[in-house]
Amino acid sequence: MSTSAPSRARTLPKLLKATYLADSEDLLRETRATKLYYFPGPIVVLLIVLGIDDIALSATYSWWPAVPNVTSNILQAGNIGSTPLSKILLIFGLILTILVLLWLLVRFLRWASTVYAVTSSRVILQRGILGRDFDEIPIAQVRGVDVHQSVGQRILRYGSVTVSSEGGTGRSIGNEAWHGIPKPFEFQRLVENATQGLARNVGGGNWAQGQQPRGP
Repeated sequence: MSTSAPSRARTLPKLLKATYLADSEDLLRETRATKLYYFPGPIVVLLIVLGIDDIALSATYSWWPAVPNVTSNILQAGNIGSTPLSKILLIFGLILTILVLLWLLVRFLRWASTVYAVTSSRVILQRGILGRDFDEIPIAQVRGVDVHQSVGQRILRYGSVTVSSEGGTGRSIGNEAWHGIPKPFEFQRLVENATQGLARNVGGGNWAQGQQPRGP
């Protein structure tokens, strides 16, 4: 009496909508861009602006702790027209704070709303939080995957990935650089392996099992 081999459990998506995947399609990797790409710039600028706010508050309100050698100099500078320099600096700092917080919010929404994925049959880009746009490149149309890393990005283990493609209809995501991809060479090898697996006419569930891409 023969028994059939147990079927391999599918990797369920955590970032993509599960209904986007076909029953016979294996999810090889899904990721957002690394936070190291989106957030350090706005956070550094925000800290600088908060320092300006601290100085302005200390010069405007006596109950706010003074900044040594800075608060007194602003107080001695007097007025610009009829307005104290400290109040002008405070208004300027608050405006900058609001702008930087908006910049940080935009960066967060862009990071949270964009998901990159590769499956046994497609390369996928999902955008949006409430409403979602779903773009794809069939593996059969992939012509190459390029990775670019600066020295700093190599140390931090992320980079830009460009999937070159031919054909397709509608909005094309081919030849578009995807920035801040964690472990970009792993992403590159998964796409290349999927392309080679399709060329060999091997099912995604067979060749993908146990596939463990190595780093560069």
